Amino acid sequence: MKEKVMNFLKLAKQFILTNKSLVMKMIAVIIVIIAIIVIASSLNGTKVGNAASNSHNLGLAVQDGSWIYYVAVDDDEPVGIYKVKNNGKKTEKVADGYMYNLNIVDNYIYCLEYNEDEERNDLIKIKTNGKNKETLARDIDENQIMLVDKWVYYYKDNSLYRVKTSGTDREKLSDREIEYYQIDGNWIYYIYENEDSQYIAKMKLDGEDSIRIAKADSSMQYEALCVKGGKIYYIASKNNDSYDRDYYLYKMNKKGNNTEQICKIDTNIQYINMQDDAIYYTVTEDYEDSTIKYIKYNGTDKTTIKKTEYATNINVVKDWVIFLGMDDDYNSLMKMISIDGEEEKDL
Repeated sequence: MKEKVMNFLKLAKQFILTNKSLVMKMIAVIIVIIAIIVIASSLNGTKVGNAASNSHNLGLAVQDGSWIYYVAVDDDEPVGIYKVKNNGKKTEKVADGYMYNLNIVDNYIYCLEYNEDEERNDLIKIKTNGKNKETLARDIDENQIMLVDKWVYYYKDNSLYRVKTSGTDREKLSDREIEYYQIDGNWIYYIYENEDSQYIAKMKLDGEDSIRIAKADSSMQYEALCVKGGKIYYIASKNNDSYDRDYYLYKMNKKGNNTEQICKIDTNIQYINMQDDAIYYTVTEDYEDSTIKYIKYNGTDKTTIKKTEYATNINVVKDWVIFLGMDDDYNSLMKMISIDGEEEKDL
């Protein structure tokens, strides 16, 4: 056997030496084929309009290429969509309007728009240059929306729906009291309440095959979840002896087994944003001054990003935390702070 292998290697070496040009062409063809496969794979990957936790925090900001699109506010209300370069040094207006909960895919912004004349929220899409606005669904709930591939998920009459990005094929998925959801692969993982009890469950993207995964202890409340690395990470809170609320990080497998408490995160958390790299959150002691922090999913590296007067609905985009803050006259404004806490900018 060894002799056969050695003979084969000698023949292969001789072939390469006598056919260098042909071998180089073959290698070039193989490299091109591999490149095509990699590019095709990336183009066919799942397209997500915004992170679930950003959407749960009003979708105030979303990254698209080198631009960050965000909700501009004036007189404590949204007044339009703007964009700022990722380095924070250039700002441009995109569109006017009472718009929020931003998602971006293929040069279109999908978001909620409040129609002041009709006093309702509509699901719309508009090009990233501010043109070609279309309405996909009318009179929907002021709640989390998510765009995944060709579907936009939204709430209407406290039920979860989806509609294609073309505005067709509207479907009702669930009438459960869903408080938070994330889409992972072919499943929607969600927190819901039923008869004063809370559950974590999952269902197929079309609403079928709903499966209950876990039930909250009567003393605890589910706050948010994140599916990553084959695990479900979730945050639950409960009252302590001082009547403040303590927040804990847990993990379990996707079947709800092997539940493990990772750590106590903090006390009196106000806003939570579970990104893939870390959990970002705010804490407050007097409901005015806020501290923005993050912690890793293994319970380590708890870090203070910034102490600030006021910070609500934190969104995380690449290098920045973007949130609704307050100026010296107590007027609302959008702010961005670098994740390392070194840079800060009013938007």
